[in-house]
Amino acid sequence: MKYKLNNLYINGGKKTIFEKKPHWKWPPKSIGKKKEILNYYSNEQKDRIGYPKVVEKFEKNFAKYLNMKYALCTNSATSALFAAFSALELKKNDEIIVPSLTFHATASPLNQLSATPVLCDCEIDTGNISPQDIENKITKKTKAIVITHLCGHPCEMEKIMKIKKKYKLHLIEDCSHAHGSTYKKRKVGTYGEISCFSLGSQKLLPAGEGGILVTNKKILFEKCLLSSDFNQRLPNQISDKKLRKFNITGYGIKHRIHPISAVIANYELKKINIYIKKRNQVLNKFSKDIKCIPGIQPPVTRDGMHRGAFFCYRPFINLKELNNISLKLFIDILQKEGMEVRRSSHPPLHNLHLFKKINLKKNLKRKFPNSEKFYNNTITIPTFTLENKKLINQYISAFKKVCYILNKNKFRIKKK
Repeated sequence: MKYKLNNLYINGGKKTIFEKKPHWKWPPKSIGKKKEILNYYSNEQKDRIGYPKVVEKFEKNFAKYLNMKYALCTNSATSALFAAFSALELKKNDEIIVPSLTFHATASPLNQLSATPVLCDCEIDTGNISPQDIENKITKKTKAIVITHLCGHPCEMEKIMKIKKKYKLHLIEDCSHAHGSTYKKRKVGTYGEISCFSLGSQKLLPAGEGGILVTNKKILFEKCLLSSDFNQRLPNQISDKKLRKFNITGYGIKHRIHPISAVIANYELKKINIYIKKRNQVLNKFSKDIKCIPGIQPPVTRDGMHRGAFFCYRPFINLKELNNISLKLFIDILQKEGMEVRRSSHPPLHNLHLFKKINLKKNLKRKFPNSEKFYNNTITIPTFTLENKKLINQYISAFKKVCYILNKNKFRIKKK
């Protein structure tokens, strides 16, 4: 290995990665999936209006996959989370503890209900919500906890469940990154009173767009249904006398999944265990291969936990070991080598204007050092699953080349 700056492509050296972009091709193409879609279109006129059979079929199959009683499809995980919050009947000034390090939709639906998200710091190694900080943020107004299993890594569920029980709080799981992830062999999504999953095009269970929630409580399922649908479906599924009054209108919101998305999701569900196995094999080997490279540390997976979907591959970058280069410049050098790489895409919520606006008193005076550190010291590369070994080996070579050179040299751009 040569440690000279002029070996970097940005300084006139040879590029490491030559594969045509995009490097991550997801969702996978399939003749079988195409046939399922065409079959639906051929029989569409025979299907039920408002609640197609394919939607019912996917809901039952997904509930069975998690061993849960009820499942409800929506047009997105954001809508599923909105339905979940609505089902808990949260009111103005109710406080809901949410992770600061998450996608905004974990908490943004609370804004529509005038409830108050109270942001919570993360654990430095996994990026997941900190149980210790959850307990620090509980007040008399706290009604619920929302957790995200970030990048597929399960949260510390034993600690969180003890807190939930101690303070008699509701728990909602955002499992958008975590299809099939397990905490001590128990699937995530089976702990919360309501759990929500994304079916977006980049998720492990890709349906283009869509979401699904699960629960074991019939009354919560019925309330979620009223927040998502109306008319045709409700008379057969709403049993609570007080709720049946809303059968025609629901709560005035329509968040149904598109039937084609349900067709695709149901097809992909049959392959979910294959995808999980393949993705973890590839990414765990990738982690092993980059583990000894200076300045880079693979994502942590704690003992007794399995990442399942393993959504997003985010290694940690130790900039001190790279002669204190900036993260922006480090990413630029890797991109010039041909790598698809970027900053972790979503800043912590306390840095977003929406949450500054609605949490001015509650959150802005508080510090979130772990969330800041995790966000500012991780990068994102493709979530390799079915890609060829040649491409993956080129990524490993690019990391080795760039990190070893930066470790030995103070970076400067070669003068032309």
